[in-house]
Amino acid sequence: MPPPKTIIITGASSGIGAATALQLAKEKHNLILAARRLEKLDGVAKKCRDLGANPLTLRCDVSNRHEVDALVSTTLEKLPRLDVMLANAGYGFLAKIHETTDQQFDDIVATNVKGTLYCMQAAAQVMLKQEPLPHRKRAARGHIIAVSSGAARRGLPLYGVYSMTKAAQLSLAEAMRVELKPQGIYVSTVHPLTTATEFFDVASSKSRLRSTGLGHAQPAEIVARKIARLIAHPKPELWPVFASRWGLAFAALFPSIVDYAMARTIYRRTR
Repeated sequence: MPPPKTIIITGASSGIGAATALQLAKEKHNLILAARRLEKLDGVAKKCRDLGANPLTLRCDVSNRHEVDALVSTTLEKLPRLDVMLANAGYGFLAKIHETTDQQFDDIVATNVKGTLYCMQAAAQVMLKQEPLPHRKRAARGHIIAVSSGAARRGLPLYGVYSMTKAAQLSLAEAMRVELKPQGIYVSTVHPLTTATEFFDVASSKSRLRSTGLGHAQPAEIVARKIARLIAHPKPELWPVFASRWGLAFAALFPSIVDYAMARTIYRRTR
């Protein structure tokens, strides 16, 4: 069995972040769990301890660079290196583009885009100084993972600004992947579709509209298992729903048909 890795997970108090923490706890990795909601985060940490892990929990608002830097520095005070940064914190809201307020725009960009950037930068600065691990062809110094979305490749009506932030995450990761590969740091993105989390409840709470979801939801535990495999075997992109790539190819060839289908699906599930 390979040695345990030191892994930071942001947005670990719920959803994909929490499910991934539990999956990695089963594999006995060294976990640093970060989120704004400490009470929920402590609940996740307790479940990890029940699985035999001993996670460190820290409150962190990723939109604040100083808190992200403190998260990484505290990790290095407790453990000798940082192997994986899983930049997962983020949220969405529902609004038509022309009705989106400046505050809505600024807040989501601060969390989803700047927060991901801060995590990627802080992790890269540490990993570049680390000695490469022996006998590893890839991710020898570290692995940075941004949890993006299928919406990074195709904007969704009523989620246009959210889709923009996910596309921004993807662009940052694609560029950083090329920049850091020669130094032995791997950069990946994860692109879930609809996942069984509180995403739509949170999005609705931040909006004048309410969404009941976008159809069949993939369990967060399945996404978590695939992220764990990505950590073990790095690759550029992870699409938890394999058929989504075919859907995106179809969207590129027939955008008008996909526009029609999206409008019917999303507006029917929004009130």
